[in-house]
Amino acid sequence: MGGGAIFAAITKKDLYGVELLQPSGQIATMFMEHVIPIDLQISNLQRTTEKLAKARDLLLPKLMNGEVAV
Repeated sequence: MGGGAIFAAITKKDLYGVELLQPSGQIATMFMEHVIPIDLQISNLQRTTEKLAKARDLLLPKLMNGEVAV
């Protein structure tokens, strides 16, 4: 497969030659216990960012026009 960091294409033959490992149920569970809280935090932060962007887009023009005092 490819001679460097960039190669033209990966074929089915290339993929069939790749060995995949599957973790045990215990390891997968331990992994998920660490990952789920991180995913939840990412979702919360994305929602917060969207709300803040909406507030900025609503308030900034009013601030620039002098409609809102600081």
